Amino acid sequence: MIIPATHTEIEQIYLAAEMSESRSLCITACQSGDGVTSVVAALAERYLLAGHRTLIVDLNTFHPAFECIDIAPSDDDNVGLLVEHASTHQMFTGLTVPKNQSALLAYKDPAQLQNAVTQWLTQYDRVICDTSPLLHINRGNIPAQVVASACDQTALVIMGGKTSSGQLEKAMQLINNPSISLLGSVLNLKQQATLAQEMVRELNRLKFVPKSWRDKWASKILTNEFLAQSA
Repeated sequence: MIIPATHTEIEQIYLAAEMSESRSLCITACQSGDGVTSVVAALAERYLLAGHRTLIVDLNTFHPAFECIDIAPSDDDNVGLLVEHASTHQMFTGLTVPKNQSALLAYKDPAQLQNAVTQWLTQYDRVICDTSPLLHINRGNIPAQVVASACDQTALVIMGGKTSSGQLEKAMQLINNPSISLLGSVLNLKQQATLAQEMVRELNRLKFVPKSWRDKWASKILTNEFLAQSA
């Protein structure tokens, strides 16, 4: 899923981050598939449009989304390679998930990861970190709350129609820490039905109404702009 860089909620996160003078952002969510990587890519594109040198750091060991496609000789003095989003094929300057165990262990330490972010910011204007889901906790993951504590601000992606209040409460408990600053949330409505779709679903349950009538009414409901809002 590609989110436009000019999407309203992306613009709100961008403005909030800029007004708070944040240079490093952590984007996280409760569960896998909530749309974190799409938000990361859109936000990176928004920063690039504003003229900021931007580095994407993939720290989602649960489901890495970026692959290195840079064929240029590596330069130890420069951080970042050409990376490609595995699904959308968008290309950015970034760092993929560390493959060696020592680097993974280092990034699990809040102080060491914070030092790494500080180092990245010597070469880039903005750093955006893609994390593992907050509620997927295992020894192979770099905890999202550790990444959040290493960044200036954190944005939480919530999947409408999927994320439960219980999951959200558990996630908030994990990031409710003095070292973590929550910038805001992004509501992903991709999987949430619109009011029109809900009405059509209920309409189709009325089997005593002729199908031709139901189809005609459904067509009018689905083309109503007011009912195009999410339920």
